[in-house]
Amino acid sequence: MAARPPRRLRLDELLRELGADDAKPSAGAPERVRASSVTLGELVDKAAEGGFGFVIGVLALLAIPFFGLSTPFGLAIALLGAQLALGKQRPWLPKRVRARHLSMAMLDRVLRLLAKRMRWLARMTTRRRYEVLITPRWIGFGITLLALGLALPLPIPGSNLIFIIPILIYSIALLERDGVWSTLGHLCTVIDMTLLVVFGATVIAVLQSVWNWIT
Repeated sequence: MAARPPRRLRLDELLRELGADDAKPSAGAPERVRASSVTLGELVDKAAEGGFGFVIGVLALLAIPFFGLSTPFGLAIALLGAQLALGKQRPWLPKRVRARHLSMAMLDRVLRLLAKRMRWLARMTTRRRYEVLITPRWIGFGITLLALGLALPLPIPGSNLIFIIPILIYSIALLERDGVWSTLGHLCTVIDMTLLVVFGATVIAVLQSVWNWIT
């Protein structure tokens, strides 16, 4: 009996359809013909009704290795989350942002991260499960809060993961129509916001130090 192919997330499938590849090139093998980059507009349009989940998931994964550069990613995700919270059906981005190119090598790294480090997400996710629990406006509100937290210039390595993981959970909930993941995303958001309130004085002190250093 043939082995069953590994379960894939829709985020994974859409990246492959765009041309991303998680396989390492082998010596002597012919190079695959594909575009060298894609635009953010193409990313948004590729996912149809799951456009919010797709582009938010990709931006969240791209932000993981960039310590100190999470602010622009956070602000971009916050813009998308706010649109979702306001009831928009499809993501809107300014023309200049839509035209921004992402190299295929960057998407390859995102796909490898999904394939190697986050297989557990695919194993634990079920498509079209408890859809009544999926509330796009509340998900958008949660994503906006988390993204603004991601945009904070906290000088702590790995601190962006505190916000990225719940954002990624929300994006999977939207793409897979999985109400269980939506509920988990809400729970993580409540925990993160509680931590921000508890340690708010520390966050403010950090921001003041950064402002003093800039000025």
